[in-house]
Amino acid sequence: MALTPIHEIPIQEAHAKQVRRARCCLAMARTLFLYGLLVGGSAIFSIPFLWMIGTSIKVDREMFGEGISFLPMRPIPAQQSPYLDARYFKTSKGDQAAKLRAWITEDLQQRTLPLPAGVQVDPTEAAELLAQGVLLKLRDTLPISTWDLPDPDLRRTLLAHMDEALIADTLRKVYRFLAFGSVRVRSVDLQEKEMFTESDPTRFWTLESGSQEASFSAVEGDVFEQARLNYHFGEDPAPIRLSRTLTLPFQTERLHRIQVSVHPDDSWHRLDFYVEKNGVRYKSTYPLYLGTLQTTVVTLQEYGPDDGVNSTKLKLWYPYQEIDRGPEYLDQPNQVKVEVVMTPSSQLQAWWAKANRNYRGALNYIPFVRYFATSAFLVILNIIGNIFSCSIVAYSFARLQWPGRNAAFGLMMATLMIPPQVTMIPYFLIIKWLGWYNTLHPLWVISFFGNAFNIFLLRQFMKGIPRDLEDAARIDGCNFLQVYWHVIMPLIKPTLACIAIFTFMAVWNDFMGPLIYLSDQRLYPLSLGLYALNVQEGGNFGMMMAGSFLMTLPVVIIFFFAQKYFIQGVTLTGMKG
Repeated sequence: MALTPIHEIPIQEAHAKQVRRARCCLAMARTLFLYGLLVGGSAIFSIPFLWMIGTSIKVDREMFGEGISFLPMRPIPAQQSPYLDARYFKTSKGDQAAKLRAWITEDLQQRTLPLPAGVQVDPTEAAELLAQGVLLKLRDTLPISTWDLPDPDLRRTLLAHMDEALIADTLRKVYRFLAFGSVRVRSVDLQEKEMFTESDPTRFWTLESGSQEASFSAVEGDVFEQARLNYHFGEDPAPIRLSRTLTLPFQTERLHRIQVSVHPDDSWHRLDFYVEKNGVRYKSTYPLYLGTLQTTVVTLQEYGPDDGVNSTKLKLWYPYQEIDRGPEYLDQPNQVKVEVVMTPSSQLQAWWAKANRNYRGALNYIPFVRYFATSAFLVILNIIGNIFSCSIVAYSFARLQWPGRNAAFGLMMATLMIPPQVTMIPYFLIIKWLGWYNTLHPLWVISFFGNAFNIFLLRQFMKGIPRDLEDAARIDGCNFLQVYWHVIMPLIKPTLACIAIFTFMAVWNDFMGPLIYLSDQRLYPLSLGLYALNVQEGGNFGMMMAGSFLMTLPVVIIFFFAQKYFIQGVTLTGMKG
């Protein structure tokens, strides 16, 4: 045997160290690549989920802008109103856009801008604010060839198309004001009357003491009668209180609803509504935040059976409840006092109001709690039925010997090839013959008859369990049911957890079954309830995404905490002897 010379040993050790270092680097690179691939894939597949969360916080105008943004806009509480919104038009980037804005701004500064009365803004700042809006409008209307003209011709063309109508339209888009309009009352027998009958709309509401920084004025060019509320909050802002005593054409006991028209100014300040009648003072159960631009009709209705958990009505009103009573409150047989209190919001309060706006709408618009409870009830029954029926059938296929076992197992597996659309009509006829139509029975009874895939999964798991455990139990005097319960069931917990997760996701997201077998809205699960919300408020994507997120959240939470059992149940094939 040849011996290695002593002088070559250090060389070989150095080479071995290099090899080990290279292997370590390669292993680390492989690990980083795999983890990077997993993280990147997770980030890509989480984009729709993140978009849903972001959309659930947005208001309507943020979802129909020029660009796509995952993050909602920051709400900025306005210190005064009316005002011009400087964030409405996004500034175009580039030297060319900056040059065009400078031309337009210079021209606007030389004009007398038709600023609404009450808007406290410097004309120079107003010109700079409107310049971007005018530029965007011209880009949408002028031919493409116009933008290739030399600078003198391009400037002359742009300024020639800047007429008064274009400037007024641009100004209208950024003009924000708070106004109160029509006030209507309705009795329980549907008798209605318009109470906003003042010749001067600014005299309808009375400003209470302590509201020195507020005043009313008419809305310019308004086809509807509205009173604009001008306000300015200083360093120590106090709430602004408006009140009006209404003389009803009927007795106060017959009063059903009061409707107040409000035009928000996107200030995210809080409006609370109070009602006084029969010596009792009421307050709306939740406020209205001025975070939109569309005129809103606030319907005030006394809290009643329609506001309960079991009610299935679409709640489009603001219920008010009693907070105090006494002789100091209005007590006339046909009069009611309406009070509106506007409280300024801080930045944190504005964020909170925007974050829960769509969620509160989804929870109030449909009987969300009732639908959630129905879905949870169906999930529990289906999980119990699947675990019981599938485990005992799989036990008979895997551990018991009986004539025709393999043929029966093959026949059961063949049912997986039958599309559910084929059995849908026969199953519906059976359900109707049993008298179970428009009940919850067809949505959970079938789970107690087993599921072919779950039975197959459990059978494969049970076949890997050593016979020695079963024989030992039989020696101790256990029958086959006791072996099933005391020996087999504890060993198949990972697979049972996997089946429970599969069943939960299938039942929780089931839409076709409830749509076919249910017509009573009181029996709707959450999946069908959100569909009803989509039918009524299909254009309100923020509210739809809020409801969808609330429905998806339980699935994400359960899978996150049960993923260990889920992976074990899918990959584990049994015990090794």
